[in-house]
Amino acid sequence: MKFYMPTKLITGAGSVAQSAERIGALGRRCLIVTGKSSAKKCGALDDVTAALDAQGIAWQVYDGVRQNPTLESCAEGGAAARAFGADFLVGVGGGSPLDATKAIAVLAANPGLSEADLYAERWPDPPLKSVLVGTTAGTGSEVTPISVLTTESGRKRGLRSERLYAALSLGDAKYTMTLPRAFTLSTGVDALAHCVESYFNKKADEVSRAFAVRGVRILVPALAEAAAAEDAAALSPELRARLYDASILGGLAINTTGTTVPHNVGYYLTEHYGVSHGIACAVFQPALLAHVKRTVPETAAAFYAETGTDEETLLGVIRAALPPLDIRMTKAEIDGQLPRWENNAAVQSALGDFTPAQIREMLTEMFVR
Repeated sequence: MKFYMPTKLITGAGSVAQSAERIGALGRRCLIVTGKSSAKKCGALDDVTAALDAQGIAWQVYDGVRQNPTLESCAEGGAAARAFGADFLVGVGGGSPLDATKAIAVLAANPGLSEADLYAERWPDPPLKSVLVGTTAGTGSEVTPISVLTTESGRKRGLRSERLYAALSLGDAKYTMTLPRAFTLSTGVDALAHCVESYFNKKADEVSRAFAVRGVRILVPALAEAAAAEDAAALSPELRARLYDASILGGLAINTTGTTVPHNVGYYLTEHYGVSHGIACAVFQPALLAHVKRTVPETAAAFYAETGTDEETLLGVIRAALPPLDIRMTKAEIDGQLPRWENNAAVQSALGDFTPAQIREMLTEMFVR
């Protein structure tokens, strides 16, 4: 067993206000990193600025983060942090603002850093310290040292470094109350993907699997309930809280293992077909479950026994959360993408040795008409 997550994690009602002194200990000038509207709508931004004001901390907002944040926007955020003289950052939002905050922390301290140097961790100076405030139930980015960015080539690529851990991670399920039902399902199946992919990962151990199992136990009934709801108004605060707790457990699971085939292949659906991240990952979960059942049947059986579910129930929950997708690929298109999955660490981390040839078969079966 091994586990390392040097982030102070505090969740629950009022966690931001209760952590004002901890935030204040990080510096006197803060850049808040967020998107255009969600952090304002859910109340998280107001809570953060109130906590900063209570500690006499000067702050400024950078709201240039979009879905699937780019290196360009992160460099812009880094420049904004330097211009303001920020001592630390507070990231507020879902996966995109939180991932962007980690990269901005690096780029603020290291202006002019190239993409190659960023990913090779050639950082002359340490990143700024950060606080991450999660507002969605799915990403798990609050507790990982991973930042997934869209590179100059247009591809999504994960940056991982122990220096990217936040100093403080805060979560209050009330921030998820304003999320639409469809978005809640999308982020929920992302959390489920984290748990499943972590469990069936060559890096998994007793600690990571404990998080994954607990996450699945919460998510299967919670997602079934959310999928059956008519609209967001039918999603109770108690259900929202369960989904948020499970998303943190999923993050703690991949903190050790990372993700594998569904996430990595799902990036292609997001890049080229505009499929939201959680849905893009969920699309390939059935293929992963079939693969591990065939190649590592004892581990698959242990997974279902430990999570208290079965393959049919799990697949049913995933399919109930998926919207209709009309994606058509050609065999030539698929073959043209195969090199990205050759010698890919995430693909190679899957139990049962998932190969690019199997990815070709999977994509062909699903999307070639």
